[in-house]
Amino acid sequence: MPAPLSSVSRRAVLAGLTTTVALGGQARAADRTLYVSPHGSGDGSSWRSAANLHDIAQLVASVGAGGEILLAADQGEYAIGEGFDVEAGGSERKPIRIRGVNRAGAPMPAILRGNRRGRFVGDEGFRLLRGANYLSFSQLSFRDVGNGCIHVGAPTAGLTIEDCAFDNVYRFLENTANEHERDASLTNFAVRRCTGARVERGFLRIRYSSSNGVIEDCSAQGRANRGGSIPEGCALDDHASNIAYRRCVMENFQQWRGLEYWNGDGFSDEDGNSNIRYEECRARGSTDGGFDCKSDNVVLENCVSEGNKRNFRIWGDRPTLTSCTSRNPVMRGNPLQQGDVCHIWIGGEDARISISDLTVEDSNATPIFEFDEDGAAVELSGSSLHTPRENWGRVRIDRQGARTIIQPN
Repeated sequence: MPAPLSSVSRRAVLAGLTTTVALGGQARAADRTLYVSPHGSGDGSSWRSAANLHDIAQLVASVGAGGEILLAADQGEYAIGEGFDVEAGGSERKPIRIRGVNRAGAPMPAILRGNRRGRFVGDEGFRLLRGANYLSFSQLSFRDVGNGCIHVGAPTAGLTIEDCAFDNVYRFLENTANEHERDASLTNFAVRRCTGARVERGFLRIRYSSSNGVIEDCSAQGRANRGGSIPEGCALDDHASNIAYRRCVMENFQQWRGLEYWNGDGFSDEDGNSNIRYEECRARGSTDGGFDCKSDNVVLENCVSEGNKRNFRIWGDRPTLTSCTSRNPVMRGNPLQQGDVCHIWIGGEDARISISDLTVEDSNATPIFEFDEDGAAVELSGSSLHTPRENWGRVRIDRQGARTIIQPN
């Protein structure tokens, strides 16, 4: 094992590696892999000379586009401390990969433990600053982390997060500009097969003009927030657009003792969002909406919402729900709001909602529809009710052949 290097000498060695990789395009593929271990103190050129995770910014800058950084997952846990700033990245065709492996090179989750405890939110994990484009994170298991296991703090393109786990975190993916930025839009991104529990605030929040993203096969279980900030499993805000959720499950995002109103949603999008799709997603056990959709033209296909106060909350104009299922809404919170429990709540003024092949399953005959505005209308084409009796709510029903027009009474 070489003698420990000072931070200055580490930078010099890593700069040398960059030069070697760049010479005439003749460097071997092995020269573009750097190695990290929990107690490493070397230059990262091999497992025997593994670097420390706290050198990650230098390693990313040095490995170059198309390179990878391997974290030994069978040598103990990594201490995150106050987190890591990353200001370099790969390219569109050659991302930089950061992933956990065992010493034989097989995929294995590397455990990264933060400082979250008690009422202390905790520090972030990886903070992506300007220049941290086309990075791929995989096989990482985050424990006790604050507002973002991965925190996007500047405009960022090409982020991929796959096969990661988390436990006792404030948020898994956060998207808020750091103090030197006005924008932190996230573009051309993917989050796949990430799962975890004991989430206080949410699985992810995506903001600004973020666009062109997919979130697939992810799941998160919330931890009840007692009267604090509103928990949302997946939250879209500002002008985020062209984002698709596929086969994602958000469960138990609850706000207890939220004064007059107990909030908490599984999935939410805001009125500035556009081209949002939910495909085969599930929301369970929220104190408010399972799906709380405020954007226009939102699409929900084959989604299931169950055990939320209002399984589907639809605010925007021209949403489409196809082959969706609503099961057993549950009231949690202020008893004065008992009348708000329903399967589908419509909040948009003059909104027109298209619903086809709706399935309702309920042991209590809870109202299917509740309208908040007089001008809204639902066009329903096909439904299957499994309830003690039909209870459409306080509505007018106009049956027109295969279509049923439902409006507030």
